[in-house]
Amino acid sequence: MLFYTQQLTDALSERFDDMDEIKDVANYGCSGGVSGFIYYKDTSKFFTDFEDDVEDVCYDLLGEDYITLLGGEQTSVQGLIQIMVWFVVESYCQWAINKDTAIAA
Repeated sequence: MLFYTQQLTDALSERFDDMDEIKDVANYGCSGGVSGFIYYKDTSKFFTDFEDDVEDVCYDLLGEDYITLLGGEQTSVQGLIQIMVWFVVESYCQWAINKDTAIAA
């Protein structure tokens, strides 16, 4: 996946090493609660650690209006950050499933 830096890919693959969890996140998203990405403090830290990468992934997948598309009715920066991080995590999990499927084929 061209828009993920190795650092971001490594961090996400280190966190998500259980294919069942990856499938759950890919199918149902993060809003149901994914360990390490539930609280604002967690998503804010992840965003701070990978800010450029998170923004790049959102831009690459959604285009220049990604803030509007993801932000919707968000009224806080924290809420927007959380949604952006969730979007990246969910996209990573979908990519991991597709990559795993391609390897198995």
